[in-house]
Amino acid sequence: MKIVAKHAEGKVLKSDGFQISAEAKLAKKKDPSIIDGTLGTFYFEDGSFKTFKVVHKVMSELKDEDVYLYSTSDGGPAFKEAILDWAFKEVRKEIEANLTVATIPTPGGTGALTSSVFNSLDPQETLLIPSPCWGPYVGIATNRAFKVEKFFMFDGDAFNLKGFIEKCEKIIAAERKLVTIINDPCNNPTGYNMTKKELEAVIDYFNSKKDIPCVLIYDCAYIDMAVEGMKETRDKMLAFTKANENVLISITFSFSKTFFIYGQRLGGQILLSKNKESVIEQYNAANFTARNTWSNCNKGMIRVVEEMTKSPALIDEYQVELEEVIQILNSRAKLFKRESKEVGLKLYPYHGGFFITIPCENNMLVLQKLVEEEKIYLLPVDNAVRVALCSLPLSDIKGLAKKIKRVIQKYN
Repeated sequence: MKIVAKHAEGKVLKSDGFQISAEAKLAKKKDPSIIDGTLGTFYFEDGSFKTFKVVHKVMSELKDEDVYLYSTSDGGPAFKEAILDWAFKEVRKEIEANLTVATIPTPGGTGALTSSVFNSLDPQETLLIPSPCWGPYVGIATNRAFKVEKFFMFDGDAFNLKGFIEKCEKIIAAERKLVTIINDPCNNPTGYNMTKKELEAVIDYFNSKKDIPCVLIYDCAYIDMAVEGMKETRDKMLAFTKANENVLISITFSFSKTFFIYGQRLGGQILLSKNKESVIEQYNAANFTARNTWSNCNKGMIRVVEEMTKSPALIDEYQVELEEVIQILNSRAKLFKRESKEVGLKLYPYHGGFFITIPCENNMLVLQKLVEEEKIYLLPVDNAVRVALCSLPLSDIKGLAKKIKRVIQKYN
């Protein structure tokens, strides 16, 4: 006799980042020499976690009614202004001049991804994702009876446009629709940044499929960690203004990551298209999903975002703190990349952000042996292992590439 629903039967969370990270943290309490490069949470060089001082200050000054009361499912007009100001910065006017825009708050970037996928596909239709990718993309799709197709992300050190288009053509031929996720910039897990030309080439391809509805879910969770800065990352999004009416873009944004308030869970879904009706339909579906799934989002964090975006002084304080984080990440990446080159450890292309990824076909055995022989905890991704530079001080990164290389050579 089965009580569990048929669609839920056999679903088990395996090789999950939070689970592995919890194991690593427990082990590190017993043995401080353990290297924990698992979860995507930024720690300073002294091993401490701190949210941004300016974010803490703004939150501490909020009234109880701004923190503990319900928010509305759509976030309200002030949040709409705040998220568009932050997500687009100087290009907001140009985006709105060319596209219909709608927004809704979500519990973290994951909520925005879930809503985007759920409201774009019917059961047994296909979500196209890159490989390697952030693992929950697969779970978000399969949990709702969607199929998953992957394209290999790289052609040498560049975006694999040819491989992407080949998979798109296969899906379009079968389903007459295309829904795909691209995670950029500071791609999780590789740290790759698409160029503006690469993003424009993706849009050009969608435009060529004039009678095919195409949905691009642009997961920019780590956008503010990009070493090139906010201006360049926002300028790149002007590529979206070139999209034709058959294209809908769903930008999934994460304030949880941007403001280092990971556990507070606030993100947003920003819908863009030249087709006004498509945006309205998708927005209505997203708002219905919100009210009938998580109901509403973190009121206190919504108010923090609203306060931050309307004060140039607060933004300046944030920028100073953010630049310190980016410089720390950059120094860690430089050390790991240099030592990887010295020992011949192959890496996927990395430009910035929290993670670096190492191709490794026999990755689960390698990860097991890294724990057993080197006391190193990392995470598995598609035929690869991910190193969370964000959580490792320089003292842990020094010599890390050599240790990983030894284990890969031995067991791969």
